[in-house]
Amino acid sequence: MRALALDWSLDGPVGEAFLVLTVAAGLLYLLAARVGSHRDRRRRTWPHRRTACFLAGLIVLLVDLYSGIGTEADARLSIHMVEHMVMWVVVAPLLAAGAPVRLALFALPRPNRRALGRCLHTRAVSAVTGPVGSVSLFTAVLLISHLPIVYGLALRNDYVHEAEHGLYLLTALLVWAPLLGVDPLPHRPGPRGRLVCMAACMLPMALIALWLGTAPDPVYSHYLHTLGPAALRDQRAAATIMLAGCLPAFAVPALYRVRTLRGHRPMRMRSQRAAA
Repeated sequence: MRALALDWSLDGPVGEAFLVLTVAAGLLYLLAARVGSHRDRRRRTWPHRRTACFLAGLIVLLVDLYSGIGTEADARLSIHMVEHMVMWVVVAPLLAAGAPVRLALFALPRPNRRALGRCLHTRAVSAVTGPVGSVSLFTAVLLISHLPIVYGLALRNDYVHEAEHGLYLLTALLVWAPLLGVDPLPHRPGPRGRLVCMAACMLPMALIALWLGTAPDPVYSHYLHTLGPAALRDQRAAATIMLAGCLPAFAVPALYRVRTLRGHRPMRMRSQRAAA
């Protein structure tokens, strides 16, 4: 625990570049919020809760990558799994809750807003932000990145490792944005559609956790070299972490949606009876 709290590292030039990009994203967000608030004719200000969510997501990301979590991830699969789970189920939903697309529409001048609106409704954007496209991309990245050959390459090559992190964030954002529904995206699934998306996101995580938890030997030779005989026990701990992280992250919102759906149904029935 002491190492996780105190062992901070930028992890070389690639890590430094990722840090600069993260800080730049936060500054750009604050600048857009300020510009939009000054430009708005109705003198509306950008909601502080959106700014707080987005900045909190960036702060958690920096802690996740550069604290002892990121440092120990190279030596222990269980910590590496914590690092990735934080990106998928904490950082990504916080960034999505910041509504960056809505902020861009709020801050841009009218011609640029129209151009962005047209871009959002192109076939390509509609495909990757739709439930099927976003979940498929998330699943593909998740499964491919956990193949031993790909996982080992990411551990050996900093560029591949940071590219992996970028893909994790991007695909998780594409999943969470329509689920939260705060950005004006082309597809906004209804309550049942959100339930299906959440279940579909849990499936690849559960499969990977089952594979890691039942494998008779360490599946990644890198950790066998760093941990020795303890690598198998650490691998099973990683499987438990993935299950413990994915189930609450997606199941709790799913149960909330079910409760909301049931709560709205009597109201609709009452309104229909009143109309009759």
